[in-house]
Amino acid sequence: MASPVASSTDLLTLFRRSFADNTLSAEEAQHLRAQLAAHGQLGPVLDELRHQLFAVVRERFNTLPDKAAIEWLEAASALLLPPAEALNTHSEVYFSPDDDCVGAIQRFIQRAAHRLEVCVFTVSDDRITDALLAAHQRGVQLRLLTDNDKLFDKGSDVRQLHAAGVAIHVDNTTDHMHHKFAIADGRSVLTGSYNWTRSASLYNHENFLITDDTAIVQRYQAEFERLWTSLGAYQNQ
Repeated sequence: MASPVASSTDLLTLFRRSFADNTLSAEEAQHLRAQLAAHGQLGPVLDELRHQLFAVVRERFNTLPDKAAIEWLEAASALLLPPAEALNTHSEVYFSPDDDCVGAIQRFIQRAAHRLEVCVFTVSDDRITDALLAAHQRGVQLRLLTDNDKLFDKGSDVRQLHAAGVAIHVDNTTDHMHHKFAIADGRSVLTGSYNWTRSASLYNHENFLITDDTAIVQRYQAEFERLWTSLGAYQNQ
């Protein structure tokens, strides 16, 4: 039978016991870490617990310099925490062939209002291609990065997208541009092992994540811009 999840009060009691001898042993730290993970709370709840821990320490000291130092440490440590907006991120995870991966990718594309950057090894699933074409036709600024070795595979839709006016850059080196990610409006990213093919949706064991975590989106955006600059424009062949 699993142990009951500790409440905020229980957690504070555990921290108080650890503080009794001014030592946080490795065993205590491991137990507290497990309890915090099981507690599963974020944002204001854990911030309040953190504030209470500093209050526990302040009870031990009486001099103004000591109290001032603790106040400073509490304020400074708060700067190391993720901003409130980072705690409110939304993420979704999909696995093929069981989940509706194509539907999730279509919805991701449809939600793009202004910009859509796509960086994928290959595109051959007509359902996804149709969603890309629809986004392009409604005025979304669409850019596609892909690999040259997949351009002429049976079912490849890259030439169709190029003919429709989509801006495309291609890796023409002997290496592979093997990424599978997309960025919508600089605000959310879709990334994982999932190739944009029929086989990925019907047979393969694949995965992808959709998240609006700002730090993650920014890293993918920076990598897309770096690759876009370094790889050449697609030429009809």
